[in-house]
Amino acid sequence: MSPAIDFLQHIVPILVAGPVVLGIFNANALVAVPAYIGPGAGFALGGSFLFALAGILLAFVAVLVWPIRVVIRSLRGRGRLKNAKVRRVVVLGLDGLDPLITRKMMDEGQLPNLIRLKDEGGFRPLGTTWPAMSPVGWSTFATGVDPSGHNIFDFLSRDKVTHLPVLSSTRLSEKPAKKIGPITLPGGGHRFELLKRSKPFWKTCAEAGVESSILRIPITFPPDKFGGKMLSAMCVPDLRGTQGTFSHYTEPGKKAETSRTTGGVRMDLEPDGQDRWTAKLLGPDKPDGTGSMEAVIMVSIDEQAKQATFTLAGQTFMLRPDEYSEWIPVGFGSGTQKAHGICKIRITGFEPGFSFYVSPLHIDPRRPAMPISNPPHYAMALSRLQGRFATLGLAEDTWALNERVIDEQAFLDQAYAIHEERKIQFFHALDRQPEGVVSVVFDATDRIQHMFFRYLDPAHPANEGKDTEIHKDAIFDLYRKADELVGETLDRVGKNDALLVVSDHGFKQFQRGVNLNSWFRENGYLFLKTDPEEGPLSVIPVGERSEVGDIDWPRTRAYTNGLAGYYVNVKGREKDGCVDPAQALALKKEINDKLRGLPDPAKDSEAITELWASEEIYHGPYRENGPDVIVGYKPGYRTDWDAAVGAVSGTVISDNTRSWSGDHCMDPRQVPGVLFTSLPFASTRPNLVDMAPSVLDLLGLAAPGHMTGRSIFREDEAEVAS
Repeated sequence: MSPAIDFLQHIVPILVAGPVVLGIFNANALVAVPAYIGPGAGFALGGSFLFALAGILLAFVAVLVWPIRVVIRSLRGRGRLKNAKVRRVVVLGLDGLDPLITRKMMDEGQLPNLIRLKDEGGFRPLGTTWPAMSPVGWSTFATGVDPSGHNIFDFLSRDKVTHLPVLSSTRLSEKPAKKIGPITLPGGGHRFELLKRSKPFWKTCAEAGVESSILRIPITFPPDKFGGKMLSAMCVPDLRGTQGTFSHYTEPGKKAETSRTTGGVRMDLEPDGQDRWTAKLLGPDKPDGTGSMEAVIMVSIDEQAKQATFTLAGQTFMLRPDEYSEWIPVGFGSGTQKAHGICKIRITGFEPGFSFYVSPLHIDPRRPAMPISNPPHYAMALSRLQGRFATLGLAEDTWALNERVIDEQAFLDQAYAIHEERKIQFFHALDRQPEGVVSVVFDATDRIQHMFFRYLDPAHPANEGKDTEIHKDAIFDLYRKADELVGETLDRVGKNDALLVVSDHGFKQFQRGVNLNSWFRENGYLFLKTDPEEGPLSVIPVGERSEVGDIDWPRTRAYTNGLAGYYVNVKGREKDGCVDPAQALALKKEINDKLRGLPDPAKDSEAITELWASEEIYHGPYRENGPDVIVGYKPGYRTDWDAAVGAVSGTVISDNTRSWSGDHCMDPRQVPGVLFTSLPFASTRPNLVDMAPSVLDLLGLAAPGHMTGRSIFREDEAEVAS
């Protein structure tokens, strides 16, 4: 296909679509709720109604300047071709693919395409980051530096003033509007800022005139502005401004009894006649801050036929159990204050009462409320060409399964539907970009392992009261499906291409959770406001917890939130810090010596194998922004759900009974990722930090000086890297 036809296929759908209108969101409604321990971290959404108009204008401008850009890119890229080893690098990211499971299934002959790739090029475990988490790992993959060089240390960080957990990757800030006399110019309001630092390899490519398509690589929201294409991924919010809020509706009196619902809302249906119900779907905040915008869902039930007819946003459709609706576009507000989202609906039961699930409201890629791609019209064009698709950063609704709102089959159906959308986008880029770099990350390999790992261990505490037979092969089916994707990709790459299959970490069981805040309290490093100066501490009842605001910070010397490690409450750094900076190193050593080998008497085991002080492993400019100590949990253990959001419970170590039963937030040495390549490589111990310089090396580009990784394809550099 010629570049001209390819360009027009991307741009024409936008030009003929007509103007789209953007919703205005209340940026003052900040709420503190849990983050990627499942989608649920809330933050307010800001935007401007001018964005959609700007996207269309940019599309017109792009048409006008496209011939000039093609000539410039050709001239700038000509010089690098003489040094390039290949014309195109394709990086297929399979988040969380585990080397042990992969090797076992290859030995059994179950993964023929990965076997083929290994035989043609090579395969090794891929060293992960400290800590071993997707936002950290993929940021290192992109930039060629460790967390202290790119500033992403966890899913969460802490606010040094309030001590509350906050998203580590994005920040909402207010940009004042500019004025000329009495006239206010557009451009003010609330804006998202990407907190990842350093330069990703695709910007280096763009500067050299090398084309790139970067699809759903985590921590790319807001999207980078560079001379390439990008679809943003992890941390793209939903239309309500959260990291994913589901809705579940039941007949009155049939709602599940639960003290707290995480990641969603449960609401009663309202009767509207015989076998007819209505429900309110909550949207973004009203501009005046008086509540949420709403859309009405009308439902008519045919209980005998076990089906229901839904009407939402002017669309009527019928559903039976065990099937999802198509993406339903839903608008909230009116005029210049209209916000556009999409959602899917699934019936969850007819007995003992009718109930249904509504997915989080994804930003509509056809009418996005803010940039979710680069250039901004790229997402709009793809949705016109391929249909609407999931845009939420954490699109697979893990919390809906954790809360048992949907079942395992519903989760698998959802995850694989998103997988198929991603595959269409990936192959679209592969088929239309013959040079440069095409890089994509598929998330199903991570999300399904998180939610189904318990099936691999009959004794897992999360198995109690849940299915252990129907989906016992879900993990193995997942790996076979990943292998099929590798095969389809191999069919699309040629002799002048290099294919890299990469995962950011592996997987282990998550059977027991550790609350370091509870341990700190028991050992005199953390105090609640109600705790006496001396004497025994009050007992926190089982099932209850004390929140961040209940902690007595002037007396607290160490604390945790997030999944990576812990912080020292340093005087002059944190508000109400009480540890003299000169004593911080000694305090860390004292705590680490006590925590190393932390016993779990109930299991006759240890929960923590090693701890690393930040100064021992980090040497970059952003070291002070990360945890003071990284905790290496023994496989089977992880930070518990309460400690992850900074809370204190009455138990230090407890069973993990949620469906989220597999994890990787533990000793990084135990959870490496995988690396397969179509070309032989020299490094015997490749690491995620080596991926960015390796991609650049294959394309004939020198790695920038800030990158600490080394190309795995060069003998001299590979020896240093190993």
